[in-house]
Amino acid sequence: MLNLIWICLTANILCVSGTSLVHVPCDDKTVEKLSRLAVTYINEDRQTGYKFALNRITNVQAHQQGPAGTVYYLDLDVLETKCHVLSPKSWKKCVIRPFMETQISGNCNTTVLHTSGGFSYLYSYDCTLVPDPPEKLRLTCPECPLLLSVDSNEAIAAARTSLLKYNRQSTFPVSLTVNTITRASHQSSPVPASFVEYTVRECSVASFPEVVCEPGHEGKEPVGFCVGEVFGHGQQDVKVSCEIFRPQVHAVTPTRQEDTFSKTTAHNAHIPNGHKPSIQDVGAVTPQLADPVYQAIPAGPGSLPAVDSTIPTSSSESTESAESDSSEEAGSSVRAVKPPLNFRYVPRRQRRQIPTSTAPPHSPVFLSIFPSIPSPFRSCPGVSRYTTV
Repeated sequence: MLNLIWICLTANILCVSGTSLVHVPCDDKTVEKLSRLAVTYINEDRQTGYKFALNRITNVQAHQQGPAGTVYYLDLDVLETKCHVLSPKSWKKCVIRPFMETQISGNCNTTVLHTSGGFSYLYSYDCTLVPDPPEKLRLTCPECPLLLSVDSNEAIAAARTSLLKYNRQSTFPVSLTVNTITRASHQSSPVPASFVEYTVRECSVASFPEVVCEPGHEGKEPVGFCVGEVFGHGQQDVKVSCEIFRPQVHAVTPTRQEDTFSKTTAHNAHIPNGHKPSIQDVGAVTPQLADPVYQAIPAGPGSLPAVDSTIPTSSSESTESAESDSSEEAGSSVRAVKPPLNFRYVPRRQRRQIPTSTAPPHSPVFLSIFPSIPSPFRSCPGVSRYTTV
């Protein structure tokens, strides 16, 4: 085992020394901007779990490659937020999950190409996050809820009970059904309670809340994210709040369902990037999702996937204004697997096209092993953005 570790370290040092990597201070303005962009891109690429928030920059190494630009190897410390990855909210506006709810933290080894033209490419990332051990939480907060398996009967019952209340009081044209339970926890004192978070999908028909509806729109993304709390046994006190990801939903009758949103999406897929009409350009009139039923859950104790290698290349400006506000599992470690070498990030927003040039393209070189030589700068690791226990 020791021989294997020594071989890996030697290979890493030889690989780094052969590519003229240089360390960069962690408080460098360009590095800080690229780190925030990298976390934004990682959150937009992932489809399950919760959004990550940048906590601090641990180490930075750069490989300058002339006209091809500069490749940055960023070692970033991240924290799990309470926003689902499908939420349009920016990770900067998301609340960090407090330690009372079992905080989840880790690091992301991220590779970013920054061209001389000011464009940034997310080449690859490898994120590993783990929850705080329950023993640590018990020492600090003996009565705080502990994580449950999302497949447990208690978690499933809490999700169904809370969503049933939401459907009964909601004015949406369709009912919602549980899609995936993303997190669950339970406390025994001072009052027995279950806390659950889950994504929801629309029913195929506008059913009554008491009727078990079948999920509609096979293959479509979830339409919302709900947080529920169930207190006590027998006579239960239920609290629930839901965030709907899409601003509009097609109108539904008890016998027929017009999927204008799906038609709009399919229609836009064949339109060039130069012009894509908004939903309002389509002839169908869609009602606003203005649900008066919203119960805020008080703060407190209750309160990755394989990547398609055929995705085309895309780019982004490395300015603050280019960061998007558009689009993490409990009980065990959360790992976002590193994409293949030819991976390129596909954005969900329209960006300015790269100016055409008569000069031949330049191909940057990326290391197959992420460099991990400690930084000589005192600014590394950087200052933490959030206070953790």
